[in-house]
Amino acid sequence: MRDPESCDRRGCSRPVTTTLCEEALCLDHFCSRSYEMLNAMDRRNRLNAASHSPTADQIKIADECARKTLDICMSKMLLNNLERARLLDILLWCGDVVNSWGPKKPAGRPALQHGRNEQASLRRRISGGTSSSGTSSSGTSTSGTSGY
Repeated sequence: MRDPESCDRRGCSRPVTTTLCEEALCLDHFCSRSYEMLNAMDRRNRLNAASHSPTADQIKIADECARKTLDICMSKMLLNNLERARLLDILLWCGDVVNSWGPKKPAGRPALQHGRNEQASLRRRISGGTSSSGTSSSGTSTSGTSGY
């Protein structure tokens, strides 16, 4: 009989790290299964060239995979560099799948414009000789009183 706290994969007795698609998996088998699913999605989407966007089921699986990956990363589990790299790769790939679905964002982003305006106003304040703290660029107070 199988231990309920061990991985569902045949012959694996490592402890369960998470579940994915209702299958209890150790960390190595979670990563392997994630890569299998993401590769299968990628192949299906390449073969179906007319529709590059993923299906709703693919989005759901990628979202679950990303959430489980984050759960592992945020747990108290000690991870080595290779494990962290694999989890980051899975998370980024899931993000690519999820972000490829839905309307594309316009090229001009208001947030970037806002940032440029802030930088210009900051340059004007600095070039005017004062900063927001009330000191001049030489470090002296601009409150009108002398230090003598």
